[in-house]
Amino acid sequence: MMVRWKEQLSTGVWWQEKQHRELFDRFGKLVAAMEHGRGREEIEELYDFMENYLGRHFESEEAAMDRIGYSGKRAHAAEHRKLLEEITALRAEFETGARLSLVLKVQRRIIDWFMNHIGNMDKSLGSFLRAEELKHRQVVVNY
Repeated sequence: MMVRWKEQLSTGVWWQEKQHRELFDRFGKLVAAMEHGRGREEIEELYDFMENYLGRHFESEEAAMDRIGYSGKRAHAAEHRKLLEEITALRAEFETGARLSLVLKVQRRIIDWFMNHIGNMDKSLGSFLRAEELKHRQVVVNY
């Protein structure tokens, strides 16, 4: 399964978009490495990157939600935690031996989750962030 960024997932927030694109790139590399039976070290390195990068990405989003008083933060942050828990569980399963069924689980659970999360929650957050930025610019311009 090819993992590719789709423009319909764009949130319109430059920093969020940059991070999402990097995550899609790494998810794609993880799936390709698992599908082609690449070395355990390469796959572990990709899991390490994802866990660290996702943590930073989620912190960035949650800090932005705090800064603007986003009412959907609790539900959004809960979804972030669920994905991190899912990745930890899939990584533990990988440690017991990589199998095709695990590759399919990664594709279904992580990639599908991410596409749905960006397509719904992150797009809503992006709209709110852009609206807040526009309000702030109008206030500054009016002075």
